[in-house]
Amino acid sequence: METNSKWIKFNYKSAIIFFAITILANLIFLPVLTGLGVSKPFALFLLTSLGSSAGLSYILLAKHGFYKSKKQAAIFTTVVTLVCTASCYFLMYLS
Repeated sequence: METNSKWIKFNYKSAIIFFAITILANLIFLPVLTGLGVSKPFALFLLTSLGSSAGLSYILLAKHGFYKSKKQAAIFTTVVTLVCTASCYFLMYLS
């Protein structure tokens, strides 16, 4: 289901890739971090925020090509990481 609108683009394949990256990051690395002594809530927060930012950056930059230069891609990735970290913090600790 893709629309031709400039603002709304939804692709089921991209959604599956995004959720797969986030879930696999949690399934693979959560036992590793908890084994190293990191608390489970903090490890879950860290992995979810990094996994979601990596998934979103990969989909929008690599799959859809939403960048013109490497500097723009680096700035976009930094902003996405900050937003994903803030939203994960809000959802896990403030809600």
